[in-house]
Amino acid sequence: MKIWIMTDMEGVAGVFSFDDHASPQGRWYDLSRELLTQEVNAATEGASSAGADEILVVDGHGAGGVNVCELDNRARLLSGRPIPLPWGLDDAFDAAFIVGQHAMAGTERAHLSHTESHTSIQNVWMNGTKIGELGIVAAVAGHFNVPTVFVTGDRAACMEAKSIIPQVETVVVKEGISHGAAVSMTPNEARRLIKEGARSALAKIDVIKPYRLHPPVELRIEFTEAYKSSAENLAMKPHMERMDTRVVRTEGADVLEVLRRWWY
Repeated sequence: MKIWIMTDMEGVAGVFSFDDHASPQGRWYDLSRELLTQEVNAATEGASSAGADEILVVDGHGAGGVNVCELDNRARLLSGRPIPLPWGLDDAFDAAFIVGQHAMAGTERAHLSHTESHTSIQNVWMNGTKIGELGIVAAVAGHFNVPTVFVTGDRAACMEAKSIIPQVETVVVKEGISHGAAVSMTPNEARRLIKEGARSALAKIDVIKPYRLHPPVELRIEFTEAYKSSAENLAMKPHMERMDTRVVRTEGADVLEVLRRWWY
């Protein structure tokens, strides 16, 4: 069984701030990398106990968050920048996991929520539905008919996952009190639950459907007022259309095409 794991850092137990924990310049960044890597290891252990024999981990956080020296030997790591789409995915994978996920921008009581950027992007829509990083990742997996079966993160992120994939297995490791504060379980307890959750997720792999966006796929990006010049710059790229001072749209054959127009 072949498993693909996308990672992020803001949804990890014990990670509390952008500046101190999730930024390479932060005073607790090395600790955050350890916390993330150990949650990935817990997911790897749970998946392996359920029959996974090939696991690819994608380092999805900013400048990189997974410590390869601490990574479980049963996993391989895809890291470095840029990581081109589809992030090592293809239709040979049996299931996708998302570990350390945060909720989309604007979500109430969501800890460290944002969509791609916590400073420049207000909202993102695909086919008219507001979507976050979690949904984007699940849609890329769905493009290859790979179901996203397991998500870990704060409570808001896990609720977001269930809103688009109702039967997905989730593990809530913390709960947002405000955008910048959360109540977190201990890292050891989070890892225990993640190990169990990964095993449970693979037990129901046959009943969880891939999250697919039906073609053609429309993508709209709304920038914040402070970064509305980004909309002007993006609209200069081929196949991109400026809707107003802050919103740019494009339409393509599939999710990979529109994301490549945005990012590359």
